[in-house]
Order: sequence, then C-alpha cells, then structure tokens
Amino acid sequence: MPAKIQKNIRLFKLDAFFGIWPLSALAIVYFQQITHSYALAMLVWSVSSLVQTFSEIPTGIYSDKIGRKKTLIIAAITNVIGFFLWALAGQVGQMWLLFLGAAFCGLSEAFLSGSNEALMYETVDEMHQKKNFSLLYASYKFWVQVGLAVSALAATILMYFYSLQTVAWISVVPISGHLITAILMVEPKRTKMQRRTTSWAHFLIAFRRLWRHKKLRFYAGLKIIDDAVGAAFVRIESAYYNALIKAWMVNVVRLVKQVAGMIGFAMVPFFKRFGSVKCFFSALTLAEVLRLIALLLNNAFSPFIMVFRKSLWGISHTAQTDILQQEFSADQRATMQSIIALLKGILGAGTLYLFGVIADIYDPKMAIWVALWVKVVLLCMSFFILKRAKCAR
Repeated sequence: MPAKIQKNIRLFKLDAFFGIWPLSALAIVYFQQITHSYALAMLVWSVSSLVQTFSEIPTGIYSDKIGRKKTLIIAAITNVIGFFLWALAGQVGQMWLLFLGAAFCGLSEAFLSGSNEALMYETVDEMHQKKNFSLLYASYKFWVQVGLAVSALAATILMYFYSLQTVAWISVVPISGHLITAILMVEPKRTKMQRRTTSWAHFLIAFRRLWRHKKLRFYAGLKIIDDAVGAAFVRIESAYYNALIKAWMVNVVRLVKQVAGMIGFAMVPFFKRFGSVKCFFSALTLAEVLRLIALLLNNAFSPFIMVFRKSLWGISHTAQTDILQQEFSADQRATMQSIIALLKGILGAGTLYLFGVIADIYDPKMAIWVALWVKVVLLCMSFFILKRAKCAR
C-alpha cells in the first residue's frame, strides 16, 4: 500500500500547478467594474467567506468520516461552477451572479479546508515519513506559486491586448485540472473506514481538544486573526498597486510575487533545522517590516517591495502548518482545521467588508495601513504571551 499511496506525492504537485488563475491579480478591480464600489466588491469576498464559514464544520466532519478523496472531488466541482459564474457576471452585467459565484467558491473552500493538508499528512504518515511533512507541504506550495506565476505571466500578456472579461473566461479552464487530480488520488487506509461516532460527538471531541490544549489554542487563535486580516490585505492590495502603476503592470507585480513565493518555499529545507516556532515568528516579523518600508516609500517601487514579503510568507506559513498538524488529533484532523477556518471566516467576513469601506471613504492605501498596525499589535501580543509562558515554567 505505501508504494501505491506514494502516487499522491506526484499528484499533489500537479494539483498545485492547476491553481492557475489569471484573473487573480485584478479580481478586485474586475468586481469593482461590475459593482461600481470597492465596498460591494469586497462584499463578494465576504459572501464567499461567510458561505465557507457556515459550511466548515459539516464539510470537515464529512472529510474525517467519509474520506479525503470524495471531499476533494466535490471541492473541485463547486470551484469550477463558481469561476464560471464570475465570468458570466461580467459578460451579462449582473451583480447577483458575482455573489452566487462567491457562494460556490466559498463552498469549495470549505470542502478543501483541512482535507488537502490532512491528506498530505496522512500520506506521509502511511509512508512512515511524518517528519518530512513540512518538506512535502513546502514542495506543494512551491508548485502553487509556479502555477500562479504562469497565470500572472499569461494575464500580463492578455491584459496588454485584451480586456479583464477575456481573462475572466480563460480563468475557468485551468481550474478544472483539480477535478482530474482529485479523482486520481489514493485514499489513506485510515480514512477508508466509517467512523462510529455521531457527527455531533465527533465535533465536540475536536472542539474540546482545541480549547483545552494550550499550545494548540494559542497557535489556532494566532492563525485565525492573522489570516482574517491577511485575507483582507490580499484582496485590496491590487487596488493600491493600481493607483501607483498601470493596470497591466499589476500582473507583472503578481508574477514577481509568485516567484518570491517559490523562493520562500524552496528555502524551507534550509531553515527547517532552526525549528518551526523560530522560523514562524522571525519570518512573520520581517514580512511586516518590508510592508512598512513599501508604504513609507509609496511610489512605483512599493508594489515590488511589498510582494517580496511572499518569500517570507512561504517560510512562516509552512512552519505554522507544521506546528498545527503535529498538534491535531488523528481522527479529527480535518474537523479541527475546519473549526479554525470557521472562526477565521466569521472574523474575516467582517474584516473584508470593513477594509472595503475604509478604501471607499479614504483610499486602498489607508486600508493597508490599518492591516499593518493590526499585524504589529498581534505580533507584540504574541511575543508577550510566549515570554510569559517561558517565565511561568
């Protein structure tokens, strides 16, 4: 069986590459053209976040009790539908199609949330290589960045000659590759068996472990806040870049961002020896320093400085995922991830709309300043908690 499940390693990389989304860099601009408001454009992401939020628990339980493979197949199908509706919304000029597409994309993220990482962890576990999870995860994310770099390059060329609408339609095609890889995945032995606990009992076991385990609770809480603010920043950053450089150049910035991400995930094996905790906090702190420098300069170089943060994000994100996967219980792995995503979604939905309002009242730059200071406060609080925990020993 280990030889058979080893096929998943290659499929993870192929699946990562299929994350090509040419519209990604200018999605907020595309939505704003249809809604005529940054607040409404950000509300599209809020709807996606809310649908994901309220679907997280049942989809996480479904993944733990039924299996990763079926869950990933459903995630791929709903994602294709969502992208199609987004492209159609611009074609016919109907705002409601944007929100319906957001609902399908949110449902897709809910099915995907936890299941992908759980399948990776269970794959290396079955191969008796748990210690190499972070290397597999970094490799997977490296190929995600390669796919996004290709999409940014394609979008740069397309945007120079064609409209955003054309890019939106082309974006529907590569995402269907996720369905192919999901069908070919091998289900780990552990998840082939039906769980005897009821869904409610399964959820309670996962929630109690999250709440009672101090280390897990700390890192889960940190992830919830950091990801909620980070998601709002990612959605509004293109609007900020668009004010400093030409629209087609935003895709060049996106290409640089993905290359920086590739560098970050490629460097993970070199920093692994320092430990996940040190890598996580060091990279997170340096990333915010780069964002501060970019905002203070506020010129055509700022977007390129800001996106170089992606190299540091690759290191911090891998370290954070490694910490959480080691602390999750085996039978509730996807459910525990879904609980974190649920809480992140509740906070994130409001954060997305709030940042859109700030961008409407002031400008996108002000929204990014707010994101920076929230992150700084979060880091300071985290260092204080860690220092206090060491002193208590």
